[in-house]
Amino acid sequence: MAETFSAAEAAVYDRQMRLWGVEAQKRLQNSRVLVSGLSALGSELVKNLVLAGMSVTLHDTQSVTSTAAATQFFLTEEDVGRNRAEACLPRVQELNPLVQVSSETKPLSDLPDEFFKQFTVVCLVGAELATELRLDAVCRSFGTAFFAARSFGFDGIVFADLGDHTFRRNAVGADAVPSDPMTVTFPSLEEAQKIQWSSLQSARKRAPQLPQVFVKNQLLQGYKNLKGVKEITKNHEVTFIQYAREKFQANGLDESYFSPDELQALVRVADTDLVPICAIVAGILGQEVIKAISQKDEPICNYFCFDGVTGTVRRIGSVIYEEALRENDFRMPRKKRAVEEGKWVWKESVVNANAAIKARFDKEEVQTIMEDNYSDQTITTKTSVAG
Repeated sequence: MAETFSAAEAAVYDRQMRLWGVEAQKRLQNSRVLVSGLSALGSELVKNLVLAGMSVTLHDTQSVTSTAAATQFFLTEEDVGRNRAEACLPRVQELNPLVQVSSETKPLSDLPDEFFKQFTVVCLVGAELATELRLDAVCRSFGTAFFAARSFGFDGIVFADLGDHTFRRNAVGADAVPSDPMTVTFPSLEEAQKIQWSSLQSARKRAPQLPQVFVKNQLLQGYKNLKGVKEITKNHEVTFIQYAREKFQANGLDESYFSPDELQALVRVADTDLVPICAIVAGILGQEVIKAISQKDEPICNYFCFDGVTGTVRRIGSVIYEEALRENDFRMPRKKRAVEEGKWVWKESVVNANAAIKARFDKEEVQTIMEDNYSDQTITTKTSVAG
């Protein structure tokens, strides 16, 4: 493990060391992160991690397609047919020669548990639910931070499990004194999957309601897991709608929580990545990986839900986490609410994301992406489900 910085590293990471300190930068430099899934979202995440000074192992089993080459900046048309991880590697390394970049192409199911012990953080992008559950349990046993993320249309979601995580609040002001260490406990993904959706629904009309992005993600992942499919297509619309109604009823929601038209729209974007949405979600995820490794500042709750249409962010987490913060005299956001007998809480904030999105693409680009994926259908941006 490196204890000092070379002249080149000191020059490149100077601003970062001024921002979060030398010790935090050392932790980043000595870390190794696994990123599985080199989609548009995964590529954005890798860029953020490598530029921050973290060594990364790229994992993917898929081959480069023309669509991927058009949406991922680490790929070109010449890479079509190659493994995505291997094709991305030289350009990722070129982005920051000071870090180590490697690749792995075996399926995650073929990799033994011990393989993941070498990593400080494991990030799965667009993985199947069964894979996420297995690796979350493995990471918890090794004390490795675990993140899972995906995007679908205008929505994105991140799940975080840092186990027992200790951090310090960032000191603000010239005379500010760093806080004492605080330890919070994250529930596992398995525990998070058991949450009753209706328990996140507020009875107050003016209060923020159950994050629809969370529900959409649960539906998409649950359906794929039940049917054993990797992608949801138009042919699945009828059975998906029926599945959604059953899940609504089982989780204490009205069967018409989403209309048939909204569910059809969700099917159409189930496996569609929009680059601007991926950039925003990957920016948040990269920030959380940095905080997890550096042990600086409050980490995110279990779930981060982003609605790109409204620019709304929802965070869902365990009350165990929240109570630990309160016990450490941590200043909590004003908007918070305990649910289901004090087991979970949500937080809400609205970010100025619309301007950022509009700066990156327009409706014509979205229309083109949709038509490329569903050339036999007439799709407009109005059909996307608002979270």
